[in-house]
Amino acid sequence: MTNSMAVRMAEPTVRTDWSGPVVPCPGNAFVVRVRLVDGRVDEAWSTGRMVRNMNVLLRGELDDRGRPKFVSQPHCLCNDGHALAAIRAVEDLADVVLPRSAILVRKLVQSLRCMQEHLLHFYQFHLSDWVNREAALRADPVKATRLSSLPGADADLFRTARDWLHSMATTASDASPGHVAQAPHAGPDELHLMLQGHALQAVRVGSSLQTALELLGCNSKGFQAYRPGGLPDDMDLSPALLTALHAELENCREFVETVFPSDLVRLAKVHAPCTEQGRSRALLTWDDANHGSLLLPDANATAWHRSTPVPEAVTEEAEPNWNDRDRHCYRLLRRRAEPSFHWSQARYFWLTAPRHGKTACEVGPLARVMSSFAEADPTMGQFLKRMLDDCGLSLSAMNSTMGRVLSRGIESSCLMRSIQGLLDELEPVLASGQGRSTKFTLPKSGIGTGRVEVPRGTLAHRIRWADGRIVSHEYLIPSLWNFSPRDSAGERGPLEHALLGCAVANPNHPLEILRTLHQLDPCNACHVVIEDRDTGRTTLTTA
Repeated sequence: MTNSMAVRMAEPTVRTDWSGPVVPCPGNAFVVRVRLVDGRVDEAWSTGRMVRNMNVLLRGELDDRGRPKFVSQPHCLCNDGHALAAIRAVEDLADVVLPRSAILVRKLVQSLRCMQEHLLHFYQFHLSDWVNREAALRADPVKATRLSSLPGADADLFRTARDWLHSMATTASDASPGHVAQAPHAGPDELHLMLQGHALQAVRVGSSLQTALELLGCNSKGFQAYRPGGLPDDMDLSPALLTALHAELENCREFVETVFPSDLVRLAKVHAPCTEQGRSRALLTWDDANHGSLLLPDANATAWHRSTPVPEAVTEEAEPNWNDRDRHCYRLLRRRAEPSFHWSQARYFWLTAPRHGKTACEVGPLARVMSSFAEADPTMGQFLKRMLDDCGLSLSAMNSTMGRVLSRGIESSCLMRSIQGLLDELEPVLASGQGRSTKFTLPKSGIGTGRVEVPRGTLAHRIRWADGRIVSHEYLIPSLWNFSPRDSAGERGPLEHALLGCAVANPNHPLEILRTLHQLDPCNACHVVIEDRDTGRTTLTTA
């Protein structure tokens, strides 16, 4: 898979002339095409190609204990999520019932990883969607300090951030003398510098979260918490380790529960249009730990109707009955003066149209926050109400591009609060001497399914096992839900629907489109082709 971090850290690049006829796609890649009429998105098409079968890399190999062997590093941000989903599929195949200690430790790890990813997503990957570099460089560090909610923040932090931005601007200018896309300037200059300074602090907080994960045996070599049947018997979960874990979490608490949400509130207040665009028509959550939710909003998005998703209702349509125009866009059939996309290997499959029944579903942080709210979760309800009150927004504003941004802060705060409860329960469970793992035997044949809520949404693995080998190992990732094309019934995918009506000030730098796209969190390189009917020009942005 594509190294998503490298892709996300890159500045958007724009091409309006096609001196080179081919856009190479060496790995998984998505292509989003939009049509602008009167400066707004009139239609959108989402497609792309990716690897779908993990077994293509291992071909049913076994480890030294005769158990299924997996790819431990598929080279994407969801490595650990893929590992857990695959392990849950094996446990489902063998009807494993996990000990309570294993369930709690896995929840701890998932919570830490989710908070870590939300901070990375906002402060590192996509802050440039909202922060204007020139505004930040003009800002007064002392005034930025007064604006900051970070305890102990001083002007030196924001001077450091300004110096870093200046050096980055100089480097970018040397590398590419053309204009670099910047977010429209909304809010005072000091807001932009403050957010950039907080991004430096977020790196330190992320380091503490990583240390907490490493204390739980989670590092680049693997995750001890994610073993078939439970936890290793020799995994260190001593009182001393739990004390150290508490200390690392205290280093993060203030930033996650106060600074991060405060930054998002300030952002929402100066980007009111983003609370009115990017609507979703259905939200889906699905985790093995609970049955999940399918939410459908009413006409005004003031209420959400909840039902329980059904495994048998999930389908994927590989070749919908499109009309000629749609087929041209979804299969990237080239026309004159348009880019041609070329994948280097034949094993990449076109994106399918996954549906729950006849419904195209969005997955991710917004879906989890609204699902918990619909289920009357008191902690989630508390943080959601506080965020909306601070922003001066109604519940309907959550169904928007900005709502997805706010959801990351709401969920992070909720997880930080819930971690304490997990630790309080884990300590007596460990002290009681209960087992940490369950022995199991795999059947001769069968099918196992594992579902996990990873930071970007619901992930499912399905393993078909026959004669002591994995015959197939397939997965349905969050991006397939969020970036799916329209189906034979004409039902648009979530991104396609969310982009409709989006106003684009400058097609050469379509930040309004990128904001909605980024909040649906593509896991691969993403190319945006804009057909501007007003000017007759076609542009390509790669972000």
